[in-house]
Amino acid sequence: SGINAEYGSSGINAEYGDIQVLYIFNRLLPQSSMMMFDRIVKSPPGIAAEFGFSVGHILNDLCSSCWFTYLIIYLTDVKKESKNFAGILMLIGQFADGLATPLVGILIDKINCGYGRRKTWHAIGTICVAMSFGFIFNQCIGCETATTTVHRAYYGSFIVLFQFGWASTQISHLSLIPVIAGSPEKIIFLNSVRSGLTFVCGITVYLIMWLLLHFSASTDMDHLGPADAGSFANLSYIVISIGACFSFVFHFLVREPREGEKGAATVMEEEGRHLVSGGQKHTRRITDWFKIKKFYMVAVMYMFTRITVNVPQVYLPLYLTESLKLPKESIAYYPLMMLVCSVAGSFMCRYLVNCIGKTATYCSGAILVIASAFWFQFQTVTLHYTTYGATILIGCGGSIMLIMSLSMTADLIGVHSDTGAFVYGAMSFLDKISNGLTIAAIQNFHPEQCNSVSCASAAYYRYIMFLVPGGAAVCGAVSTLIILAGAYKCISRTSSHPTLNFWLPINGRTRGDQ
Repeated sequence: SGINAEYGSSGINAEYGDIQVLYIFNRLLPQSSMMMFDRIVKSPPGIAAEFGFSVGHILNDLCSSCWFTYLIIYLTDVKKESKNFAGILMLIGQFADGLATPLVGILIDKINCGYGRRKTWHAIGTICVAMSFGFIFNQCIGCETATTTVHRAYYGSFIVLFQFGWASTQISHLSLIPVIAGSPEKIIFLNSVRSGLTFVCGITVYLIMWLLLHFSASTDMDHLGPADAGSFANLSYIVISIGACFSFVFHFLVREPREGEKGAATVMEEEGRHLVSGGQKHTRRITDWFKIKKFYMVAVMYMFTRITVNVPQVYLPLYLTESLKLPKESIAYYPLMMLVCSVAGSFMCRYLVNCIGKTATYCSGAILVIASAFWFQFQTVTLHYTTYGATILIGCGGSIMLIMSLSMTADLIGVHSDTGAFVYGAMSFLDKISNGLTIAAIQNFHPEQCNSVSCASAAYYRYIMFLVPGGAAVCGAVSTLIILAGAYKCISRTSSHPTLNFWLPINGRTRGDQ
């Protein structure tokens, strides 16, 4: 599907989606050279090992869905914490995640033991996530008379531990793909299964939450409150239990090859660079990226894309319960609908790119998001059931934008995959920090609570669901058009450069746009 399927042989956060893998196969290697993989000595993993690897990221995927969708609404509506307090905790989590990602990548490369460097850090991450996540969605132990500072330190410490464990599990799991795969086809297969299970985990979380709220012991079946704290705590326990079981299966079935064994991705990368460069190795240092304007433009485009996707995921439940006054079960089935539509959007990308090119496909996704933003703004309480339409639009549009942004980032790297991990790490860091700051700002400017639908508090989330995803989609589309315009300007100067040659026109469109 191409969404967030990340791998990197060095262990550093390198988001090579299926699109990037196919790009390497189809762009860098002539069809005849694919025969070289027949000479790889390493045997492909068996069915049991493939299954074990596929379920190794389920704990992370389950916790991620809970984190983005339910943390803010749990803190504000169930625990009755201040809006500013919830925003600060989210900001702490995003900063911790952004800093832990490159740190863990470096540690994976530096520290090794007999169990396998990647599986060791996967185990460490699993333990950290399992130990900390349940405390985030639970009452602060012994904090009945504690100050706000103590509350923040309590939850902040568990959030930092959770984010460190999440990053450890994520990066170690991703870095196993090129190591255990015996062929390029197997790399695509493992990435695809991993991405598919990410959606399955999101669907599972929303279905479980739907059932927990439906059979909740709370006497108020329409509004979230302190009586629903048990539902969120039980959700965290169920998520940890399911994820931990699958993590055990991963460690039992998957064998990490010894150091020195080359996987398909390593051979593919070395041979591909040789074929493209005509025998000359084109290297780019990390410092060289800061001298390239397109690096900054793609980073800005990726940042706005992530804001477009993540902020609605956080504030859709609050929009439903506070602005539209829908029953509390709506925080489960509306996000479920948005997730299913994002899967549909991912399947649409391939056909859209073939017909209209990458830039136009990205802009079409932005148009869907902008349309949904207007829909959210003018949605009435009496016709609340039509909100499904806006949910469908933002799910499809956000998915299309995200896939195209990852593909354009892969185009930026081109044959310079030796520093590609840095590029993806920089994009990821900017994404997490910008999302954290955006959510913290939204929480900080939240008006006083009131009970009327027409009051400022109820209208606040209308403006958020209108301005933030709509504005970010516009900025992302403008950034993409600027990138395309800059590529056309480079045509006369880059005919001999293997990376920028990718943008030369073919049949009225650029290679990069195709």
